[in-house]
Amino acid sequence: MTQTKKENAYLDGDDLRHMILEACSYFDLHKESINALNVFPVPDGDTGTNMGLTMRAAARELQQVETRSIGEVAAIAAHSSLMGARGNSGVILSQMFRGISRGLSGKDKARLPEFGRAFQYGIVYAYNAVSKPVEGTILTVAREIAKGSREALQTSLTFIDLLRVAIDKGRGALEQTPELLPVLKEAGVVDAGGLGLVVFLEGCLQSMLRRADAKNEIFFMEEREPPLGTMLITGKEEGPGETLSKEEFNPVFPYCTEVLIKGSNISTRKVRCNLEELGDSLLVAGEGDTVKVHIHTDHPGTVLETCLFFGSLHDLKIDNMVDQFQETRPGRLLPETGGQGVTAELETKLPAGGKGPGEQKDPGQIGVVTVSSGEGLAAIFTSLGADQVVSGGQSMNPSVQEIVEAIVALPTEQVIVLPNNSNIRLSAEQAVELVEKEVMVVDTRSVTQGLAALLALNQFQSLSENHAEMCRRARRVKTGEITYAVRAAVIDSLRVEKGDIIGISNGRLLAGGKEIDATTVALAAAMLTPEDEILTLFYGDSITGEQAQALQAQLVNKFPGLEVELQYGGQPLYYYFLLVE
Repeated sequence: MTQTKKENAYLDGDDLRHMILEACSYFDLHKESINALNVFPVPDGDTGTNMGLTMRAAARELQQVETRSIGEVAAIAAHSSLMGARGNSGVILSQMFRGISRGLSGKDKARLPEFGRAFQYGIVYAYNAVSKPVEGTILTVAREIAKGSREALQTSLTFIDLLRVAIDKGRGALEQTPELLPVLKEAGVVDAGGLGLVVFLEGCLQSMLRRADAKNEIFFMEEREPPLGTMLITGKEEGPGETLSKEEFNPVFPYCTEVLIKGSNISTRKVRCNLEELGDSLLVAGEGDTVKVHIHTDHPGTVLETCLFFGSLHDLKIDNMVDQFQETRPGRLLPETGGQGVTAELETKLPAGGKGPGEQKDPGQIGVVTVSSGEGLAAIFTSLGADQVVSGGQSMNPSVQEIVEAIVALPTEQVIVLPNNSNIRLSAEQAVELVEKEVMVVDTRSVTQGLAALLALNQFQSLSENHAEMCRRARRVKTGEITYAVRAAVIDSLRVEKGDIIGISNGRLLAGGKEIDATTVALAAAMLTPEDEILTLFYGDSITGEQAQALQAQLVNKFPGLEVELQYGGQPLYYYFLLVE
């Protein structure tokens, strides 16, 4: 059945502002499903979190503006999302906002052709954010969305139909990502970033549908199945009755429960093991005497009783997510929540989380900014010559703003940045574009690569010479990580079950088992060759010194002639980092 009244003929800044605000709220409801699409079953599937925090950085700024100029609103969204961008997916999303801003620059209102072109600009900017695009990722989905929006413009459709076509094209491309990227097919998932982009557009469409209905402006459309369902891990849409609607939200675990445990030598692993069957979205992090717990559960009392076994409880917080959903339904503005805010005028800001003697370095020397999590690793980086240690890593990627602030805080005019994670490199590269200093990014994809690269720093050489040598040093070492599987998976023909200990080296899953020590020994055996001389273990916050020393003894007995060194890293989530030279 086709309806005949036309929707509004243009969009203004207020329309765009509400679109982004409501898309952010909509995205929050789905970000954990996006996080679950991590190819490796490790506890750092953060694509949904990164994209959500990037959107929220833009939304927080937009809540404060009153302008009705669509060009000004787009510019604010572009700037704030870039400064708040986290991870590769967040940077790509911020570039989409940047392209939209370019297309709407100087306009108070935008008609369909103008908005459509700006939308295409956004997708092109997102695609161009990566120097070597890989098919089967968010970039493939973005490209097909751009094609769909271009086709829609040629048929003189409405704003709402433009988004419908773009979403349909994005879904089709998303379903094909496992066929384009073998690692996705083996893991049985679609690309997480691509799904995030589709979910964001669904949120935009939901906003436009609501506002058109509120204005009593019926639009050209055909009655059909609602387009707002999320995609499952298999890439298929949820069936009838499973689609999340704005009238109903009935999660299996409706209570978001947070608590701080204070005690003595608390084992985060034991806390996690005792809680993981009580709900989902479990996060256990902190030091030996203070541990923070976050979990979605159907019985907060049982969670709190379990936590009492490990120490006293503090800062209890229990939220009913059904109530939260009602508050973030279309028509509601975003509530203020946690996370990094975005402010203007970076020059007036002090570095966030920076450590080290950066203020003491001679302006003519080369400054170093590195990214790391764990007090032990931060101390090691500082002792090796890093001037600013930005807090971040596998479980929480730092924002572009945090990296910019660390660079700006240094007195030196030449700076080297060590991202130490492949998912932080784009943020580091964006930070370079926002400062006036001469900055180069070393492609370090792990903390241990960053440590190896920093050892090559020579203040008597030029910036470019240091960059080249540090890149060579990072590529030369072999790195490994020991963590636990957050879900069952088959990767590289190795099957692991949820909760298994897994060993990863240079992007490959090489070992799996039930015991930390046995899995670490197996990973070392898979990594080592007769030419290797030194194995360094960096143990995390859930491993005691005695446990680490016992493992060191096992490795010495297993590999006679190999020098095995032990360092306290204090990193969360990962029991050990391995460095082989």
